[in-house]
Amino acid sequence: MTGEKLRIDPGPANPLEELGGTMASDGIVDRPGVVLFRIVTLTAVLLLISQIAFAWYSLKGFEQVLKPQLERKGEVVARAVGELIEFSVKDLEIPPEKLAGVDDYFRQIMGTNLEIEFMGLLDGEGNVFVSTGIAPEALAELGFDMAGFGTDADGPSQTKGDRIAAAFPVTVSGKTVVGLLVGISTEYVSNRLSDIYFDVITVIVVSWLVTIEFMVFFMNTRITSPLQSLSIAIKRGIGGVFSDRLVVQTRDEVGRVSSRLNELLHALQQRYEDFRFELREVRNAQLDRQIARKIQGIKTRVDGRYRFFGGEEIRPSSSIQIRVPLFLLMFSEELSRPFLPLFINRLAPTDSAISTEFLVGFPITLFMLVAAVFTPIGGGLVDRFGARRVFLMGAVPAAIGYFGTFLTQGYLDFIFWRGLSGVGFGLIFIAAQAWVAENSKGKNSATEMSVFVGAVFVGMICGPPFGGIIAGRLGYETTFLLSAGLAVVSGLIVFSILDDTQRPKNRLGAVQSLIGWRMLFRDPRFLAITLFAAVPGKFITAGFYFYLLPLYLNEIGNSQSVIGWLMMLYGISTFAALPLASWIADRTGRYSLLVTSGVALTGAGCVLVHPALGLPGVNTAAVIAILGLGIGHALSLTSQLAMVRKAAERYRGAIGLTSAIGAYRLIERGGLILGPLVAAPLAIAFDLGTAIAGIGIITLAFVPLYFLTMVFADAEVDLSSQGETA
Repeated sequence: MTGEKLRIDPGPANPLEELGGTMASDGIVDRPGVVLFRIVTLTAVLLLISQIAFAWYSLKGFEQVLKPQLERKGEVVARAVGELIEFSVKDLEIPPEKLAGVDDYFRQIMGTNLEIEFMGLLDGEGNVFVSTGIAPEALAELGFDMAGFGTDADGPSQTKGDRIAAAFPVTVSGKTVVGLLVGISTEYVSNRLSDIYFDVITVIVVSWLVTIEFMVFFMNTRITSPLQSLSIAIKRGIGGVFSDRLVVQTRDEVGRVSSRLNELLHALQQRYEDFRFELREVRNAQLDRQIARKIQGIKTRVDGRYRFFGGEEIRPSSSIQIRVPLFLLMFSEELSRPFLPLFINRLAPTDSAISTEFLVGFPITLFMLVAAVFTPIGGGLVDRFGARRVFLMGAVPAAIGYFGTFLTQGYLDFIFWRGLSGVGFGLIFIAAQAWVAENSKGKNSATEMSVFVGAVFVGMICGPPFGGIIAGRLGYETTFLLSAGLAVVSGLIVFSILDDTQRPKNRLGAVQSLIGWRMLFRDPRFLAITLFAAVPGKFITAGFYFYLLPLYLNEIGNSQSVIGWLMMLYGISTFAALPLASWIADRTGRYSLLVTSGVALTGAGCVLVHPALGLPGVNTAAVIAILGLGIGHALSLTSQLAMVRKAAERYRGAIGLTSAIGAYRLIERGGLILGPLVAAPLAIAFDLGTAIAGIGIITLAFVPLYFLTMVFADAEVDLSSQGETA
């Protein structure tokens, strides 16, 4: 291209037609997502294989090291305690059976060394006369041979079945008079290995998802979106528009190509100026007016066919640009999810006349209430200032709130800082959703909104298990410090990536917005979506997942790591089912049916937790309820958002899309507020399993209300259409 002279031909040929047609036909510009999909898929597969192989190798090594280390720990304890018994028997000449306080002493040692399962004293004949942590008969049946300790080829420890024991024999005149047995808990070994397995799985899943998220984000901002901008510029050039300019944000290969295209367009503009000047000179030099008019006609036709001035700036912009910042904010909020009720319970005053259950539930409810109030406020701010600025507005109080929670010293401090975080959460949530809505093409409503929902649920997948690991090793407060840092990083990404010039397409005045809200709330279909689908969806999320589930999993004996991993299943199931659910919704158009099925599935899963059903396995009922909640929300959420968007389109001109989403979110948040308020009294009146089942029954009660309202609304629309036809 650099060696050729560009010529503007007023005939039918277009100077960029061949270039544009070639790139479009090859799919280089029109389908950059194909290359992106292949690269991400290949990277994801290779990364997952390498992670699994490394984890398997590490776990095998750890398993081989753990048992000998525990045996060594038992030997050290046996020697330390045995020397004390030897001193009492030999030096103080106390008969072994007369030793006082041995059982209490053994219990104290076992209390500080959880890996020790039992301790016992045996006489020279092998008879048990002191046994702690195990019945004397059971210890005798194990058949540990005191003479075998120290002479066995395997060393001073012995293994009998699934029990490991270390011993210290006390001998007098070469004869064993008493022997100490220290048994290592094989259950402790299994639990330790299980915790490590869960932690490794968590790290693999979280790191894999985070890597994929950032890779997709990087490739979209650096490759896909700039290529799409190139495609737009070339297509407009095919149509004869050469006045646009690409906004170049990078200096990489794609950025250099964009710069060269800008130079090409500028050169075309300069040559067209030269062409017009020369044409004007030729026209003015003509003595024959007919020839002058023909020359003027050529100029007029060229001016009408091609445009070289008054163009626009083409900026790379897509809905995916908001995905990583939103993911980081959701990740920061979800870090505290598995232990938040336990942390609040630790801060709650013990001498208060208010029940502990209410004190635990109130900060959760307050956070949801503040977020609900600031969601419609954020919608109005987005209409005025744009999604980017409102996102940054929300990142500030969110980060300050998390940092303040890290420093909190009491219950009231915690309430204030959580409320401040709720302000940021409400603003960020509506700003991110508005960005997705404004940058969607509108062809596949459910699929486009799955970008937003997907980012939310990836955060919900990664946050709880990772937060559980941090809380179990570094303490609850450390997770809030990490959350503050993630909020700051999220704001920095938005500040550097998103387009500051973009504004919503529908900017209405305050009076028009109020009229639009009134029209929207009089629509039975919109009310059915919000009151009977969105509200119960958030109600069961807050009541079951946020409040009751961590307490229930803790009550049945799960560690923090296991609780975090089990809660991660909610996000995994939702994220896995989301693409299929959105594809079915857009292909069939049965959004309402998917919403009904999703709400019913979430409620039914919680009902199965009722103790009367007696499902086998400690965590079986909880896992079924979590999976039901996740898959049910995948079926329901994207269809809800698509229906809200269609409702906004019905009242276009009266209410903007962001304001309609704000109204939807405002009502929806009512479920988040009601969830803990209803769950707390149920937990007080019944056991936690019954309380979870009660939440499920209440959710199921909304299903017929939603179905009947939608049937009535559709019938009303059909009747009005028939009347208009008549």
